[in-house]
Amino acid sequence: MDSSENQQKMQLSCIIIPMTMMDHPTGKNVILRMFSDFWETFKSAHPTYNNNFYNSSIESIFRCSDPEFGFKQLMCLSCGKDSKIISFSCKSKFCLRCGRVSGEKFSHIIKDRLHPDVVYRHLILTIPEQLRKYFYNTRLDSDLFNRFFRAGWECVQSFVSEALGRRIECGCLSVLHLVGRTCEYKPHLHIIMMAGGVDKKTGEWVSLDKFPYSILHQSWKRVLLEMFREWDGDGYFAPEFCELEKKYDKGFVATIQSGTVPKNSRNLVRYISKYLCRPHISLKRIREYDDLTGEVEYEYSSHKTKKKEVERVGILTFMGRLLQQILPKGFQRIRYYGLQATKNQERLKFVVAKSVGNFFLPAREQNPAEKVKKNLYYRDLVAIWWRKDPFQCRSCGGTMELVRIWKPVKGFVFSVFRNMFGKDIGPPGKLPEFCFQQE
Repeated sequence: MDSSENQQKMQLSCIIIPMTMMDHPTGKNVILRMFSDFWETFKSAHPTYNNNFYNSSIESIFRCSDPEFGFKQLMCLSCGKDSKIISFSCKSKFCLRCGRVSGEKFSHIIKDRLHPDVVYRHLILTIPEQLRKYFYNTRLDSDLFNRFFRAGWECVQSFVSEALGRRIECGCLSVLHLVGRTCEYKPHLHIIMMAGGVDKKTGEWVSLDKFPYSILHQSWKRVLLEMFREWDGDGYFAPEFCELEKKYDKGFVATIQSGTVPKNSRNLVRYISKYLCRPHISLKRIREYDDLTGEVEYEYSSHKTKKKEVERVGILTFMGRLLQQILPKGFQRIRYYGLQATKNQERLKFVVAKSVGNFFLPAREQNPAEKVKKNLYYRDLVAIWWRKDPFQCRSCGGTMELVRIWKPVKGFVFSVFRNMFGKDIGPPGKLPEFCFQQE
């Protein structure tokens, strides 16, 4: 096959999802098989999903970790006997592989954002079932989701100040989840909030030890309905909002989990990031996929029974439950507010240190050599998960180095050997044949 034919083939592979996954490197992924078998059928049944946004989201997960869509090669330049190919990832929030990476990075960042001397509590803000449709119908527009975040922050501020009887500057981080345990569409906020804050008059730290739920529920109801009324500027849905206000006279459901966050911070962060960075159902929860009957059976942990329950639904219903989790491109699912905002991190350290009687305040400028590593890369993640260095040569024990970067159509955009010899002649390291057909 000449270079022009090979280029055409790769361009087509970027557009057309393969109809059989047996030869695909991710052929054992049952979710990929479902979308390979029924994606076109699903779009015919649900035309609102037949657009470039959803098509590109699905296409990206088929390309993930496939060397035909780009890779880096590392090689031991000491002995030349060991090499490794690292395929590019899709970085999609809909990808199980990339989701695990995003979750690990999220956990790593949160550890640095929660102050060790501050007590945090886990707050969950939910909405009445009648309001979920507005989020679903505008799921590709970030406006309502952005308002939802702000409403959650307003609720936290209002609740803490009212519960303490004074104007308090507090802080929190908020995470948006779109589904419940049974995979139904259920937008809600997970908030890690400070159990207290700074008195705006005295500047002193005040702890919140008691949590009056009546105040919390009413605060959340008031803030959320104000948000929806502001969003519905023309008052088209005003009658429904008034009906909800009367029906839920005790307020909207908001739950503060028992126990402080620091004692269980690792488990909590893992729980929050679990569905934040990847599809809300893992492969191990899918018990059966029958492509002949078009049904899927999966399990979930029930809040009511405290046991694992099983649900069986049609494949199109199941796919819809997966797709409804996709948010607008570039949307930030994690937000930091108040004292937890980035701009207030240094001030928070000093306020807390003073409140706990630590007169040896932390230095404002940390030694760059002592700073915690903020970004996690392939090498860091492998070391965390499997306790080994993926760049260590299996022959001589040296460290492998980057020698090639290959991209579709462009070919080798970087090559140590091309820099040395004027052309990449392919010395050692097993590479796919298609790489050199473009040289």
